[in-house]
Amino acid sequence: MKSNNLPLVEAIQQHIRNHPVSFHVPGHKNGTVFHHAIHANFQSVLPYDVTELSGLDDLHAPTGAILEAQQAAARLYQAKETFFLVGGSTVGNLAMIYGMFDRGDQVFVQRNSHKSIFHALQIAGLTAILLTPEFDEESGLAVGVARQTLQKALNLYPNAKGLIITYPNYFGVSLDVEPIIKLAKKHHVRVLVDEAHAAHFCLGQPFPPSTLQLGADVVVQSAHKMLPALTMSSFLHISHKLNDDYRHRIKEALAMFQSSSPSYLLMASLDGARAYAESLSTTELTTILAGVQAVKTELSSIKQIKILNWDDRYLSDPLKVTIKTTTNLTGFELQELFNKNNIYTELADDKHVLLVFGLGQNSLDKEVVKSIKQSLGGYEVRSEELSKKAHKVEMDIKQLEFNLSEVRELPKRRIPLTMAEGFVAAEAIIPYPPGVPIILQGERIDKKTLVEVNKLLEAGATFQVEQQLEDVLVIDSEDENE
Repeated sequence: MKSNNLPLVEAIQQHIRNHPVSFHVPGHKNGTVFHHAIHANFQSVLPYDVTELSGLDDLHAPTGAILEAQQAAARLYQAKETFFLVGGSTVGNLAMIYGMFDRGDQVFVQRNSHKSIFHALQIAGLTAILLTPEFDEESGLAVGVARQTLQKALNLYPNAKGLIITYPNYFGVSLDVEPIIKLAKKHHVRVLVDEAHAAHFCLGQPFPPSTLQLGADVVVQSAHKMLPALTMSSFLHISHKLNDDYRHRIKEALAMFQSSSPSYLLMASLDGARAYAESLSTTELTTILAGVQAVKTELSSIKQIKILNWDDRYLSDPLKVTIKTTTNLTGFELQELFNKNNIYTELADDKHVLLVFGLGQNSLDKEVVKSIKQSLGGYEVRSEELSKKAHKVEMDIKQLEFNLSEVRELPKRRIPLTMAEGFVAAEAIIPYPPGVPIILQGERIDKKTLVEVNKLLEAGATFQVEQQLEDVLVIDSEDENE
C-alpha cells in the first residue's frame, strides 16, 4: 500500500478545526450564509470552499500545501512537474499549446480533436495541419493517427514544430501511439497529448500506458472523468525531458488562462482523487473490473444490442463499455430508452451508446436489465451484413484554407446548410457530446462532410451552434465557391 498523504486536504481540515471567523471572500462565510433550500445539501463541503489564506497556499505561486499536493501527483504520474487545473482539460489544452509554440508555427493536429484544441490554435495563431485518423471497420469510430499518416505529413511539412493528438478516444480506444510519438521525436517535433479520459492509466495493467511514459512532452488529463474528483478538476503533466524554458512558458500561460480565484474545493478533490488512486490494491482493482464484466454479461443477454469487444489491434480501457444497436433504433434513441429506465449513459452517436464505469463498485440491478430487455423486445434485429459496414476513409492531410485567427477578420455571411458545399466555414459545427468538431472554422466544406452532418441530424444529435442547424456561417468572398 502506497502513502495516502493528503497535504492540501489536511491543511484545509486544520483550518476548519480552528473555527475561523471569515472577514474574507467567498460570501457564504464558511457556509453560514446560504439559501435555505440547498443549505442542508451543501453545508458539509462549504467550509472547504476557502481562499488564499495563511497556511492554505496559492495555486499561482505555491510553496506549501498545494505545492506538496502537486508534487505527490507528479510522483504518481512519473512527471517532472504536475499542475492542478480548475478549468477542466480545456484550460490545460489552452495553456500547453499557447506555451509550447510561437505564433505562425505549423503543427500537426489530429482531425477529431476536442474543440478546446482548436480554440487554443486560434488563440495562439498557429497553422493547423489536420491529420485524419484511422477508423475501426466494425464501429466506424476514429481510433487514432497511423504512423504512415504522420510520416507522409512530415514529408509534406518538414518545418512543423508540433504534434497534438488525442489519446484514447472518448470510447476509451486507441491505436498504439508509441510508434507515432517515437517518429515525431525523431524529427524533433514536440508531442502534446489531450489525454482527458486517461487519468487512471497510472494504475498500470490492465489499463493502457499513459503517453507520458511513452515520450510525450506535455499531457493533460481530466481527473474528474475517470477518478473520483469534482467536475472541472484536471491535471497538466510535464515530462522530465522538457526543458525549463517551455515549462516556464506553460506556467505563464496557466496564470493567464486559469482563474485568479481558484476553487479550493476542486483542488482538494484533486488531492483526494490522487490519494484514492494511489491507495487501490490489486485485489480492489480486480473486484472493480469483475463488476464491469458482470454488467457486460447481463447486457449481452439482450439480443437487440451488442457489446463491442476490442481486439488486440487496439489499446482499450476496461472501464468504458460501448454498446452497438442491432436494430433500426439509433444510438440516440437507445440512450433515451436507457434514460427511461433511470440509467443515464455518457453519450450516444448514430449507432452507439457509451457506458462509463468508475473505480468503485460496479453493478446493474437485474430487474433493470429485465426492463430494458422488455422495452427492446418489439424491435427486430438486423442481419449482421446490414449492421456491420466497413468505414473506410482516405488518408487525408489537410491544411485549413485560413488560419483560425484569420477567420475573425474576414467578412462573413450565413447561408443554408444545403448550399454550403465549396464554401469555407466561418464557424465550427460541433456535435456534443463528445465535443469534437465535424466542421472547423477555416475548413472548406465538402459533400462528404455535409452527408455526415445530415446523418447525425436525422439520428437526433445535438449540436453546439448559436441557432438551429439549418444554416452555417461562411467566409463571404467574391472568389468563394466560383
